[in-house]
Amino acid sequence: MNSHLTRIIAAAVALTSLVCCRPRTVETGEMYGLVKTALYDTTSGYYGGFANYPSNIAELPIGIFDLNLGGMAALERITQLDRFDNITSSENPDLIPDFAGEHFIYYTALSNADSTRNSTGEVNIRDAAIKNTLFLMGDKCAQGEKERAKIVIASGNLTYGTGINDIRQMLDASGTGVKMVSVVEEGIKGLLDAMESRGITYFAVGLLADGATISKGAYQQMLRDVAAARGYRNVIPMVTRDLNCEDSIGLYMLDEAFSQMIEQHYHSGSSTPISAVIVENVLTPELMALYNDIIRNYRSKRIGGTYPYRNVISEEVLFIDPTEYAAMECYRVLRSGSNLALRITPQDIRHYTDLPTF
Repeated sequence: MNSHLTRIIAAAVALTSLVCCRPRTVETGEMYGLVKTALYDTTSGYYGGFANYPSNIAELPIGIFDLNLGGMAALERITQLDRFDNITSSENPDLIPDFAGEHFIYYTALSNADSTRNSTGEVNIRDAAIKNTLFLMGDKCAQGEKERAKIVIASGNLTYGTGINDIRQMLDASGTGVKMVSVVEEGIKGLLDAMESRGITYFAVGLLADGATISKGAYQQMLRDVAAARGYRNVIPMVTRDLNCEDSIGLYMLDEAFSQMIEQHYHSGSSTPISAVIVENVLTPELMALYNDIIRNYRSKRIGGTYPYRNVISEEVLFIDPTEYAAMECYRVLRSGSNLALRITPQDIRHYTDLPTF
């Protein structure tokens, strides 16, 4: 038997003594209308039917949805993640994918977003996110039957006020044991954890993302909410730049967008240095090396006997990939609940696409 199979089997044996109890169905506080429908209205197409959920959810797939195309990055990150020892669960890579043998459902839910548009064309992110969750937890699709999800990873512009709290309230009341992980939330929490571990409390944050992500303000709002909950007295500035911003020349390259972000912060007159940058969907080691070269070039610029950009961007900048932090949280949640499948078979991915009707 090869070492890969030996370690997976050993991990399975190590976890067999852990018991995961399904929570009781409980209504917790005031509920949003669609959440109530999912829990109690048996006549609705959005009724969840949670009473029929499998009691052993470990064998079910991991569900991922997006409200745009960002979820593909989350899917790629989670399937490749190797941040933990598969036996001890310590944060120590062991050359085995952390989600080896897991099954995945990836849902590109464009029609749910389309069905929630108001008269001005604006998507109701709150409703779309709940509908996406219900699809992943359901056992039906357009092609017939499908597996239900054991955890939901939400990729998209969600905040506590646009879906996260509603989904968690629904899951807590469902009695299924299913949990939800938000890419935006875990990215912000990971950022603040890292800065706090470094003892850095005075800093600005850069955000490189697509225009839709920036305009929805999810990262900006999440940063304010999480920082306030942790006792930060002042708002942490966030400098944003569209990775796909068109002008008369064409599309900005990734390095140009980063430089534009630094220039934007410089010309704002702010004296708070950018010490961390969130890079949505495209962060790679090669890109981080490129960005660090740009930082060194800016900090070495001398103007009138001074180095003005040294007040704009820190010498050492932390780069944040929100999908990686979400994947790590997904592992911790499943591991703590004894809900990793621990199969010795290859990963399996099922992609469901629900396109809007025109």
